[in-house]
Amino acid sequence: MSIARSFELFLLASLATLVGLGVIRWLMLRARGVRVLAVDRQRSIAQGLTDLAQLVCLLGWAYAVVGYAWPLATPPGPAWFGVVLLETIWAKAAGALLLLGGLAIYALALRAFGDSWRLGIDRQRPGALVTSGVFAWIRNPIYLALDLFFAGAFLVEGRVALLLLALANAALFHQLIRREETFLADRYGDAYREYGKRVGRYVTWR
Repeated sequence: MSIARSFELFLLASLATLVGLGVIRWLMLRARGVRVLAVDRQRSIAQGLTDLAQLVCLLGWAYAVVGYAWPLATPPGPAWFGVVLLETIWAKAAGALLLLGGLAIYALALRAFGDSWRLGIDRQRPGALVTSGVFAWIRNPIYLALDLFFAGAFLVEGRVALLLLALANAALFHQLIRREETFLADRYGDAYREYGKRVGRYVTWR
């Protein structure tokens, strides 16, 4: 087995671990009667379209990862999507480190969230404000973890499609973060605003 193929298998294993962690946590919360999936019925049409674009980009990214890393799958999009921009062992090694870092932050975030983890904005039962654990250093650890994961996948594969999808997903996540911050400030008031002053949106430098 070539070194490049080993990195591709590592990428697939990392993606499976990411999805598996989320599914396991969701099932655990569901067993306790916690509704994880939330639909924000107060969002505007533009926000709804942004959420739809986010879902399409996420699914497209996952399909692209599998399509390029697994030889039996059909690669997505036109041929130029598959053009390799970067192909060195050092880039792939850096990508693997980003994948590991993303998984670690994601796991820590799921643990720290407790019963407050939601997919979407839950205006009826949002759970308690979480500021401990990894949240003491990062206000949005799951989004940061996914951004690291997108960057790591691009470095491992080096293809145009994964670069474009990484940039699109990061931009859409940033819009979602801004909307969630508005909701959290309205919901938790001064407690969230003081938290926001102490802890950075993506990382806190001390």
